[in-house]
Amino acid sequence: MARFPFGFANSWYLLLYSDELARGEVRPLHYLGRELVAYRGEDGEPHVFDAYCPHLGAHLGRGGKVIGSDLQCPFHAWKFNGAGKCVQVPYANKIPAKAEVRSWPVSERNGGIFVWYHEEGKPPDFQIPTLSEWGDSGWTRTWQKYEWTVKTCPQDIMENAIDWPHFHSVHMMDMPPEKSHKFDGKMFFWNIGTTKQVSTMGVSDNLYMEAQNWGLGYNFLTYTGMFTTVISTGLTPIDEDHTHFRTAIIGKKDGRSEEETLQLLKAYMDDQSNAITQDFEIWENKRFRAKPMLCDGDGPIAEFRRWCRQFYSKDWAEAE
Repeated sequence: MARFPFGFANSWYLLLYSDELARGEVRPLHYLGRELVAYRGEDGEPHVFDAYCPHLGAHLGRGGKVIGSDLQCPFHAWKFNGAGKCVQVPYANKIPAKAEVRSWPVSERNGGIFVWYHEEGKPPDFQIPTLSEWGDSGWTRTWQKYEWTVKTCPQDIMENAIDWPHFHSVHMMDMPPEKSHKFDGKMFFWNIGTTKQVSTMGVSDNLYMEAQNWGLGYNFLTYTGMFTTVISTGLTPIDEDHTHFRTAIIGKKDGRSEEETLQLLKAYMDDQSNAITQDFEIWENKRFRAKPMLCDGDGPIAEFRRWCRQFYSKDWAEAE
């Protein structure tokens, strides 16, 4: 029996950062329990396909080549356009009518390449917003990145953000005296104000965070304290039990040079990443309770889970 009863959420998922896929580059990937291939055409557009050629099953990400805006199979040189349609079989007079590979909806924004997953193959029903800070000359130009593979699912990770009591019991932060949340369609918003020790810098930081979670695969938060930052997080299922957890930071330079700001942000984010890893042993060993025994001091966990149900093609409310 699967550890989590709901499968993959219908959502946008971060596959790669934009700087990890150059023009003309092909990348084999494994996410959402399947083999995928990503490539960027010479025109700069990214594409994501199911990995296996419909001809004789070669893996398009293992030796495949970008030709213009198309992807060429390494086995018999069948060529597929960005929509997945076969546009050339070099030794045939007629292309088979059904010669195509599944092409996934892709969105590139905020320095990331996202793919849309839907259990029933339905098109995207929301979009990830663009960040005004990304590309602004007053902010650092590149994401400083951290990543982990964690034995849990995106919903469990995201729920952690509004589990207010654990900020003190797990992270030794002051229980947030200032906090609020709002569920709005495909997005939920939360904010907290609290105090924490930044161990990597030996100081105490009075911080304020505002976050937007879009679906169950992506969120970003503005983090104001010692620095003004934006932290972006991608939660991409590898399979039903493991998540590729990536978080990255850009910061407002406030008159500092790019290099100085990056150096300071690294120390700041090193501390933040250490706090993130404090949850891992709990996540990896806990049992999912579809009907948890909650008390009046808990965060809005029940409300969060009601919001989550819209992203699944099957109902898990009665599972236990």
